[in-house]
Order: sequence, then structure tokens, then C-alpha cells
Amino acid sequence: MLYYLHTNMLIFSQTLYYLVASLAIITIGVLLIVILYHLIHIAKHLRNISDNLDSTSADLKKRIEEIIERLSELPILSFFLKKNKKHDSEKKGR
Repeated sequence: MLYYLHTNMLIFSQTLYYLVASLAIITIGVLLIVILYHLIHIAKHLRNISDNLDSTSADLKKRIEEIIERLSELPILSFFLKKNKKHDSEKKGR
């Protein structure tokens, strides 16, 4: 009788162990999927932010160049902001 009691307890403990281990594996898998989803979401937002910064910096560069051109037309500042034509032609490979 004692043998059957120990056997039943062993079967119950094995079953309980497998259930708990299975639930733990499923829970960890679900958590990893949720974390991966959020990481992908964050990466997409970072890419959008990077693209926006890139386009903004290009627009800002154009605006700064326009401001420098306008300032170079002023007689007082034209001496300091004047573009060197020789330097520009060397840049272009001429």
C-alpha cells in the first residue's frame, strides 16, 4: 500500500512539474514576443525621427546658405563673406 502511495505521489509531482515548466516556457515565449514587438516599434520610430532630422538638416543647410548669400550682398560684410572663386573652382575639380 505504501508503494502505491509513493508511486501516485511521484506521478502527481511529475505531472505538476511538467505543467509548471510548460507554463513557464509559454510565459517566457510570450514575454519575448511582446518585447520583440516593442523593440521593432521603437526601431521604426527611431528611423522616422532620423529621416525627419535628415530632411530638416538639409532644409536648414539651404536656409543658412541663403542667409549667408544675402549677408554677402551687404557692402560692409561682403569683404568677409565673399566666396573665393578660385577656391570654388578647385572644389569642382576645374
